Amino acid sequence: MRKIKKVLLYHRKDGSRKDEQMAFEKLLLDICKKNDIEMFAKYNPENKYDLVVAAGGDGTFLDAAHVAFEQDIPIAGINIGHLGFLVEIDPNEATVIEDVIKGKCKTGRRMMIDVSIVREKEEIFHTKALNEVAIHRDMKNSMLTLGIEYNKEELPKYKCDGVIIATPTGSTAYNLSINGPILYPSEESFVVNAIAPHALTHRPLVLPANNGIKVTLKECEVGILTCDGRKSVRMLISDEVIVTRSEKELIYIPHPTRNFFNILSQKLYLGKRL
Repeated sequence: MRKIKKVLLYHRKDGSRKDEQMAFEKLLLDICKKNDIEMFAKYNPENKYDLVVAAGGDGTFLDAAHVAFEQDIPIAGINIGHLGFLVEIDPNEATVIEDVIKGKCKTGRRMMIDVSIVREKEEIFHTKALNEVAIHRDMKNSMLTLGIEYNKEELPKYKCDGVIIATPTGSTAYNLSINGPILYPSEESFVVNAIAPHALTHRPLVLPANNGIKVTLKECEVGILTCDGRKSVRMLISDEVIVTRSEKELIYIPHPTRNFFNILSQKLYLGKRL
């Protein structure tokens, strides 16, 4: 990691756990002062930071990850939330937090995806996502009919409430809640998983990320596209969603002593008898 001079503290926004937030902010400020580092508690897109510290739950991490991605800087997650799968460091681990601030911890990388909506050959929407893109029905309307194309090969039509295209990071999020597979974080693949499919023969697909995916809204008037649960766009019949792997990846700081399988066991009780 490069030398850290400016740290952005990105807090959760739901107003919960204020005492824990304030205690952590004081801890982080003390560590920064001790190491002659500036700490900022409010994001200013005109400032250039060296590190983003996301203090909250996974939703906070997802929001902060987009800041880190745009500035091409590392992000560290501090768990002031409930499940906290992406926020790997506990707020009472002061030594680990100080090592992060001092740039002593290793970094990893997570695949991001580019998501576009094309309407009548014109791109009307574009964003990036860390977890997934979900195309789902408006609950006022009936199920969707979706045409899906991968590597110029057409899949059977999907009749369902929607479809998720998840990254390896997102495989443990929305995808997992509908019985999708768990991918190792460094895997370079997409998961395509139907939401409440009309045909029980639909199964999740794992596809290499070196080719893009095109999803076309067919035989239905309205759909909703949501990326990382934070950006939603209304879709119309014949709209096309193009999903490709981003050229750039998210830089993140994993816990120095807990690996992916430790976290799966601790957070999701993988392999434990309940």
